[in-house]
Amino acid sequence: MSRRNVSGHRIQAARVLHEPKLTQDDLIALMHTKENIVLSKNMLSRIETGDRYVTDTELMAFSRVLKVPIAWLLRETSDSDF
Repeated sequence: MSRRNVSGHRIQAARVLHEPKLTQDDLIALMHTKENIVLSKNMLSRIETGDRYVTDTELMAFSRVLKVPIAWLLRETSDSDF
């Protein structure tokens, strides 16, 4: 299957590198409580593997919750910019 998003790997990396480290369940809960975005574990897993698209609203929410720039999530900047 072709990749449907370019930000999935970076979302996963930001989640793992977050202080404290976030599990998928942690990120799902933060997206719901802070951004009112409901994701299932399957949906997040598919986002992180690139098999599910990310809406612009979701991308902005991931950026805020994970405290990383949208440009970094979109791979418009290098890893060192994180």
